[in-house]
Amino acid sequence: MTMQPERGADVPLPDLCVHELFARHAAAAPEAAAVWYGEERLGYGELDQRANRFAHLLRARGIGPETPVVLCLERGTTLLVAMLGILKAGGYYVPLDPGYPPERLAFMLGDSGAAVAVTERALADRVQAAPTVVLADEADLGGWPDTPPDADVVPDNLIYQMYTSGSTGLPKGVQVTHRGVVRLVHGSGFADFGAGEVFLLLTSLCFDVSTFELWGALATGAALAVLPPGVPAAASIEAAVRRFGVTTVWLSSGLFGHVVDDRVTALAGVRHVIAGGDVVPPVQARRVIEELGAEMSNGYGPTECTTFACVHRGMTVADTAGPIPIGKPIANTHAFVTGADGVPVEPGERGELLLGGPGLARGYFRRPALTAERFVPDPAGGGGRLYRTGDEVALRPDGTFAFFGRLDQQVKIRGFRVEPGEVEAALTAHPLVRSAVVVPCERDGGDRVLAAHVVASRPAAAELREFLLVRLPAHLVPSLWSWPDELPITPNGKVDRAALPEPEEARPAGEFVAPRTPVEEAVAEVWRELLDLERVGVHDDFFADLGGHSLLATRVVALLGERFPVELPVSTVFEASTVELLAAEVHRAVTEYVAALSDVDVQRALS
Repeated sequence: MTMQPERGADVPLPDLCVHELFARHAAAAPEAAAVWYGEERLGYGELDQRANRFAHLLRARGIGPETPVVLCLERGTTLLVAMLGILKAGGYYVPLDPGYPPERLAFMLGDSGAAVAVTERALADRVQAAPTVVLADEADLGGWPDTPPDADVVPDNLIYQMYTSGSTGLPKGVQVTHRGVVRLVHGSGFADFGAGEVFLLLTSLCFDVSTFELWGALATGAALAVLPPGVPAAASIEAAVRRFGVTTVWLSSGLFGHVVDDRVTALAGVRHVIAGGDVVPPVQARRVIEELGAEMSNGYGPTECTTFACVHRGMTVADTAGPIPIGKPIANTHAFVTGADGVPVEPGERGELLLGGPGLARGYFRRPALTAERFVPDPAGGGGRLYRTGDEVALRPDGTFAFFGRLDQQVKIRGFRVEPGEVEAALTAHPLVRSAVVVPCERDGGDRVLAAHVVASRPAAAELREFLLVRLPAHLVPSLWSWPDELPITPNGKVDRAALPEPEEARPAGEFVAPRTPVEEAVAEVWRELLDLERVGVHDDFFADLGGHSLLATRVVALLGERFPVELPVSTVFEASTVELLAAEVHRAVTEYVAALSDVDVQRALS
């Protein structure tokens, strides 16, 4: 059968790098707002000048084309100056999340081969192993030119290297070029770009959707509103939307569901809501369409295809009657569906999705065998390549793709790609563990978490969680556990996942203490509801004992806000992670609220 791919529009791309597109807008409209962050406003011209100075500083430290620079900064204007400065110097950035465990940060820093790390004083210990550390918040840029250096960088040079979970037990670096990002934001057709648009930067820089948020704004002349550091929640998103007039928001499927359930009005005024990273929940998508009248889209794409490959833009209420399709290829992207033998299947038949076009990554850093396995020759010729996504899809009669899940064991947890093999490798490194298998598990309410089935000398969930948390990001740490004597095996010698026992939350080793006050009972009730538990004690830890995570923490503060006249920051759940401690914080906040009431407020409340 002749391969006839599904193709997005063929749009000519400018032969420019991303920072050169930014500089064009800075020259054309230097006073236009580039960045909004708290009380700070940066115009395109000022941001361009600051980035130029920072670029010269980096050039003096040996940065040029194809040179990696580790970037370990919280969201803010310093991050944007540093990132643009790296690109203007000719280098590419390797983002490290400051919240990652030290062991993982050390691996990524060492594996990247970066000689220079850019960070800030408060985070300097995260990258202390780098040969050269540049503190961006203390750098004296006054003596450097505010004109761009001659970096001699071209669109096929790298713009960033982003690490994703690896099945071998170690993360792998995906290398993306400037051309791939230009293809994402120039004439791609799945979103509105340019002056008058305001994008919201809310994801971790280690999540590839930050590429869309950042450069969808700064490479097209739009404005970028930056959410403060910390876990995004409905309240902080609503504040940014209201204050800065955000027009386009991307939310991971999990966060999208939580925001809509907790406070759908947080997105009121946003013209275009894009969700993705996992299966988009139809009920919540329908609410956005019906209650807010916003355009609602489903965005799909692996890191290896520069963020988005297919988008179902402007879904209808009818689309939400069942699983929402992932849409059609965006501009300058083509897609095939093939069987296990690599031969294209007929429309309507299921197969693996293969993607091609200038959005494809260069490959995996220092992983030539894996690169050759996943990036295969395009049979259409011309020396092109296709990326094997490992996702099972089928072409529908309307030309959109239906998504059915993974063909391997890879899963998505809170929008992050997770290779269970990486978690299994970390678990089996513990001396108590003989063998382990990790699988996804859905709690009531659709919250997907990891479950670890561990053959060990003794049950030790708390000890193993602590062991993993110093090695893996929180989304890779299991929430549910079982302790079989042996793993069940199929006749052909593989682990029989269907026969694995029902996992459970790890219970604290100490004595159970029931809630003693109305506030403790209210906190425990919220936790029982969210975690689907029969009982919660005052000394139970939301994260270490009960399997809670950051997205559920946003639900905790939202539900407590419905019960009490307070709005706690999400960070409170992390800092006061037992029922006893969190109830004390709620009591303190309520006391302060009542003390601030005037006599008129009290009379109004009593009337």
